[in-house]
Amino acid sequence: MPKEFNLIYYMAQKIGKPLSRNHLLDKIWGLRYEADSRSVDVHISHLLDKIELDPKKTEYIKTIRGIGYKLVASQED
Repeated sequence: MPKEFNLIYYMAQKIGKPLSRNHLLDKIWGLRYEADSRSVDVHISHLLDKIELDPKKTEYIKTIRGIGYKLVASQED
């Protein structure tokens, strides 16, 4: 749970900005290599289950293909 909180808190500070998996690994986990980027995906998935009405049609956390994720305010893309 603390990682999820740290992740959403960090993303809220960077609202609207695309954040790469590697960047999030560095800032939240303190890791600087690509091997564990799947950890970000797993934690994002848990957040989607908690904050989205439909985790398949997200409103707040958007996947940016080939980059990572971004947190958006309401219906913003």
